[in-house]
Amino acid sequence: MMRAAMMALLLLAACGGHAASTGAGAPSPLQDDLVAYATASCFTMQQNDYLKDQGQRWAGAIMQGAHGPVEKWVPVATAVKAELARSGVAEGQGEGPMAPAVTLPVMTCGRIATTPGVRQAIEAAATALANDYAVKSG
Repeated sequence: MMRAAMMALLLLAACGGHAASTGAGAPSPLQDDLVAYATASCFTMQQNDYLKDQGQRWAGAIMQGAHGPVEKWVPVATAVKAELARSGVAEGQGEGPMAPAVTLPVMTCGRIATTPGVRQAIEAAATALANDYAVKSG
């Protein structure tokens, strides 16, 4: 189980941020940071201790390199929390026809940034942080 969670995290880290980008061309560093922060925030809210720890470490690493005050980032985590409360963690069929359903937190977190409420929070945060990133990047 631990190995599967670790492999899923590695795959998600490699491609998770790009799945939620919109528009033409490559996502901006700000967009990448916000999508990654939403995904990491989702992991911090999982019941699995390993996923929660990895989410906290990932979110912390993002915030260490982030621009702008933390208050501008909080609405993204708040939207993630609201989405998880609204829709819960996805479930899939266990192995075998009589096996019980299993939760799919990695899939849930990998898709969280594409949900409407979280997407709106990311867009609002991007607008609020645009000048902070322009000053740091330029």
